[in-house]
Amino acid sequence: MFARLASVFAVLLILASAQAQDLKSITRHYKPNDSLRYQVEFEGDPKFDNVNLGFYLQGSVLPDQPGFQTYFAIGRITRIGPGVYDVEGTVPENAATGTYQIQRVNASLGPASKEYDTSGLKLTIQVDNDSKYSFPPLKSISQE
Repeated sequence: MFARLASVFAVLLILASAQAQDLKSITRHYKPNDSLRYQVEFEGDPKFDNVNLGFYLQGSVLPDQPGFQTYFAIGRITRIGPGVYDVEGTVPENAATGTYQIQRVNASLGPASKEYDTSGLKLTIQVDNDSKYSFPPLKSISQE
């Protein structure tokens, strides 16, 4: 009886562990005007005037979203500790549907600024924009 209970417990533990791993890999979904918030930490104690995160679309814009943004940044900051900043913002109304990766962190101090490459971190979000537009084909242009 004890061996059977131990086996059931082991199977449940394995299943719970597998589900927890799956949950970590789920990409979060956002819609236009949804809030985004990240914590960015730098070595030392820099007192930056500004910190921005740059989100870049991975892939192409959908055919029914012509002219939509493929890049946006967030940059409302709160310094929460030595070298640690909360960076907040919202998904723009005209952000194209798709997966966005944080590829840049820009930090400024007075007139100087530095761009940090974060593409190796693979931090992504999914933007789901329901806006769609269908433009008619151009028929002609004539000079009068």
